[in-house]
Amino acid sequence: MSLLNRDTAAGALFAGVGALGLWTGRRLNVGTADARGEGYVPLLMCGVLLLLGVAMLAHGLRAAAPPMPRLHLRPVLAVTAAVLAFAALLEPLGVVAAILASALCAARAVRDVPLASVLLPTALLALLVLAIFVWGLGLPLRALPPWLVG
Repeated sequence: MSLLNRDTAAGALFAGVGALGLWTGRRLNVGTADARGEGYVPLLMCGVLLLLGVAMLAHGLRAAAPPMPRLHLRPVLAVTAAVLAFAALLEPLGVVAAILASALCAARAVRDVPLASVLLPTALLALLVLAIFVWGLGLPLRALPPWLVG
């Protein structure tokens, strides 16, 4: 039995993220169940994540879980780039360009994915996001770059 398996690794990751969230949010106002403060839900979720991580870690230490697979950097870097591209482009270029850039970055996670096959689902996703968040909920998100709209 290997101590480093999928369950122990996932449990350690979850517990670490939960503990980090609890530590960074320690000064947030939790409030009460009737009058929740800004830290109520984030700290509750971090606590649940910490407990889930500890449970997974304990399970991984006592059960024969599958060994850790080889880490492939291409998908990790592509998904990270997708998140960063979305965050960097949302404000200056709008939600449509941010979704397009994010999808194109994420498509690079797998080799030999034709970029043309990404465009239709990306366009549908952008339309759905516009319909729900911009038009439906009225969130103040720019849809297109200001130089394109005028």
